[in-house]
Amino acid sequence: MKRIILVGAGHAHLECIQQGSHPDVNWIVINPSRYQYYSGMFSGLADGTYTLDETRIDVEALCEYHGKTWIEDRVIRIDAANKQVICQSGQILSYDIVSCNIGSRDWEIAGAPRVTIKPNYRIDQALEVFRNAVSPVIVGSGAAAVEMAASFRSAGSPVKLIHEEPLLAGHPAGPKVAKRLDQLGVKRIVDRFDTLEGQTAWLQSGQSLETDALLFLGGARASKLFQESDLYCDAKGFLLVHETLQALEDPSIFAVGDCATLTAYPDTPKNGVTAVRQAPVLLKNLLRFVNQERLVTFHPQRRYLTILALGGKQATLLYGRHHQTNHLSWCLKQWIDRRFIRNYTN
Repeated sequence: MKRIILVGAGHAHLECIQQGSHPDVNWIVINPSRYQYYSGMFSGLADGTYTLDETRIDVEALCEYHGKTWIEDRVIRIDAANKQVICQSGQILSYDIVSCNIGSRDWEIAGAPRVTIKPNYRIDQALEVFRNAVSPVIVGSGAAAVEMAASFRSAGSPVKLIHEEPLLAGHPAGPKVAKRLDQLGVKRIVDRFDTLEGQTAWLQSGQSLETDALLFLGGARASKLFQESDLYCDAKGFLLVHETLQALEDPSIFAVGDCATLTAYPDTPKNGVTAVRQAPVLLKNLLRFVNQERLVTFHPQRRYLTILALGGKQATLLYGRHHQTNHLSWCLKQWIDRRFIRNYTN
């Protein structure tokens, strides 16, 4: 009997939990929370579209239903030489194959008003702090920063958005998104965030502003797990994997989603869309590895669909360089979000 350990309950692992089946495999899932929250619905949480229960999947119940062993713990190191994972609790588990789908970690910024939505099972407390803030500030120029700023503002929060780069990394939709934020009353400050001293946020220009809740959404930051496990990582600490989703130095280690960098496609976006696309390839390769069969390769799409909620039941649909903003896009996003959750609810 082979043992496959799934570290984390991200998008790709949810598919493995639900669809993974092999007579000679014992599946173990390790995650620090029994609930996995769908980050694509966080903007809907912020503006009141969704309740907390509507945005989460009960991973423990999903494992029980599909015959997988569930462990609520955090893996802090992978001992590749001895094929073991070491958990925060001190528990040590042997594996034949280990797969990681743990997402990324938050940026470390000192300061009392700092609000974090990673790990995502703390989202409810984080949003509550931000909603009750007098001077909430979001830092970032990407999709997450744009969505959260629009959603909080549409719910009545006096949000300021600090961004140095053009919104959405210069995508053609950026100017229209900026105009939408301006219409909502989001105060945008085009500057580089520098430091947080007490409740004062300092910018590169020398300007400062007071805040009692700062949410930094500056993109993915690598988990410490792989560097602390002495595995081959890129310069930022993301695990390097082949197109088969296997680690460079050890074919029994797999990784997908935000936590990994594809050596053949290093610029692949680190987001949920990528993890969803990798899910069927991961599942197929885990089973093929057990059967000692030839593995298949993952090739990221050049274009993919993204929908950003922009408050007031409006959303911007992005596909490649094309974009449109309307209520229909918002309705489509609701359907996709709810369908994703329903897929993993018994």
